[in-house]
Amino acid sequence: MTHISKKTGINNPFTEQHFLKIFENLPDVVFVTDRYGNVLLSNSTTAVTMDMSLDQLLRSNLKDLVREGYYNKSYAMEVVEKKCAISGLLTTRLNLTQVSTSTPVFDEDGNVTLVITTGRPKKLNDKYVFTEEREFNNQRKREVEYLRSYVLDTDSIVAESMAMRKVLLKAHNVAQTDSTVLLYGETGSGKEILAKYLHRHSKRSSEAFIAVNCANLPEHLVESELFGYDKGAFTGASVHGKMGLFEAAHRGTLFLDEIAELPLTLQSKLLRVLENFEVRRLGSYVEKKIDFRLIAATHKNLKKMMEEGSFRSDLYYRLDVISIVIPPLRERPEDVAALSLKFLKEMNKKYGTRIEFDVDELVLFQSYNWLGNVRELRNAVEKKVINSLQDESFGALSSDVFTDKTLFNQDIFGLLGLRGTLKEVMNKVEEQYIRKVLKACGGRIGVTADQLGIYRTVLYRKLKAFEKMKNSRN
Repeated sequence: MTHISKKTGINNPFTEQHFLKIFENLPDVVFVTDRYGNVLLSNSTTAVTMDMSLDQLLRSNLKDLVREGYYNKSYAMEVVEKKCAISGLLTTRLNLTQVSTSTPVFDEDGNVTLVITTGRPKKLNDKYVFTEEREFNNQRKREVEYLRSYVLDTDSIVAESMAMRKVLLKAHNVAQTDSTVLLYGETGSGKEILAKYLHRHSKRSSEAFIAVNCANLPEHLVESELFGYDKGAFTGASVHGKMGLFEAAHRGTLFLDEIAELPLTLQSKLLRVLENFEVRRLGSYVEKKIDFRLIAATHKNLKKMMEEGSFRSDLYYRLDVISIVIPPLRERPEDVAALSLKFLKEMNKKYGTRIEFDVDELVLFQSYNWLGNVRELRNAVEKKVINSLQDESFGALSSDVFTDKTLFNQDIFGLLGLRGTLKEVMNKVEEQYIRKVLKACGGRIGVTADQLGIYRTVLYRKLKAFEKMKNSRN
């Protein structure tokens, strides 16, 4: 950061007039605007390139200048929206092509208050432009690679079971905070989906969500991936340097999956980042301030690893601010049917089929011991759809993939939550089926009654009884 010297005991001749004189004599385009596009400060060079007087420019708004054809594009207005520096080419009214760079100035709340824009003739900056465009393209590739362009809405959480509803309630309560969250759950149980839910319902939802699986990063690359590096930091390093994932998650959320796989040497560096929120690239001596929310996840017992000395105790206590345990799929059979239907809908769309489940198969799915959790269930549904393509694209799925005879020895009615007297069980089954048909018919009472083979008045009476029973239970 640049400051004006204020040494005591020395008569500093530098004044505001000197500053304005230096600003005016800069050979390049330079001007300052507020968040609304009003020009607050400019030098004469800027006005000349736009074929107007300096006084006229200082009374202008960027939106008006673009609309009136003084130049074809305003990167400064994009900066206000995207909250990051933007560079590119623009053409002025005099047909001068400029390399323009607009940089935001933030207030303490992270809002853009000012934008500083500089520009130079393209012919003096061809090499610079090509480098910037290449770095920009590389950055976009990295953002896609690390889920910057993910679609969160497709990763909705299924929570039919009481266990998952409790998890979702806790996640919703902590989402608005900036506290570090530690997710525990078996492999394939949906830890990343829950991390995305936390991000989507946080105050950082409009910023980046960067997901990193620590187990998939080669050990010799983990540090450079997380912290980034400056040019020439090591043999084989890019001549342009590289932004690390901590920096990429600035103002957003960083999700570190399989945190237990992080080497001990990097655990101490991660701890330092979490304590100071500063990061230093490899080969650099400059500390950069960063601001992100950390969500970590693991399927291992970190407390036991800490006791064994394979996980730092200080990092463990730093991570374990709020912990959420995701129960395995075998402990929440109510979610199996809903997840199965969700995945089947996705696969039908993917493969252009209209495969359906039969009741017996859903019962088998609910009683199966899903050791691979949600991931195994999804793969099973996709496998069955693909196998069905060999015969026809319509009809019910076969159940021949389940060969474990122990499935039929389990308490199916218990897994489905059907307990009590015969009348109570029949009432529960009736309610579940009626609500299923009502939902399938889009809530239309007449169509639902026809589908069920009952009178509309009977359906109304049953729905009213269901609500009365629900209220009495509450």
